[in-house]
Amino acid sequence: MIFPVAMNAQDFKSIIKSIETGNIENIEGQLDEVVDYCFNDEQDLLEKPEFIAALRTAIDKINPSSSELVHVADSKGADSKYAVAKLKSSGGDSYRMFVYVEEDKIVEIRFNQE
Repeated sequence: MIFPVAMNAQDFKSIIKSIETGNIENIEGQLDEVVDYCFNDEQDLLEKPEFIAALRTAIDKINPSSSELVHVADSKGADSKYAVAKLKSSGGDSYRMFVYVEEDKIVEIRFNQE
């Protein structure tokens, strides 16, 4: 029998680092088939290929120079977790990023400029 491995802080650090460095390929296998995407006021439910394109656009727009994991916690459901991170752009702007995971699949990523 195979048991899913629970997402932990180290897994979230890896996800956030992959986004910071633009290595989306590292997280593609962790994405759900439909992912909720939000960049400031723009929000949409996107199928995986569309989400990947939108995520690449967000990374290009932010142009991250550093990231910091701020918080990891369980969400409402037993199989739900989320992380909050800060992304610093090369231009000095700061973004708060939220990553939501259900049953070890990324179901939502949000970026909000601070």
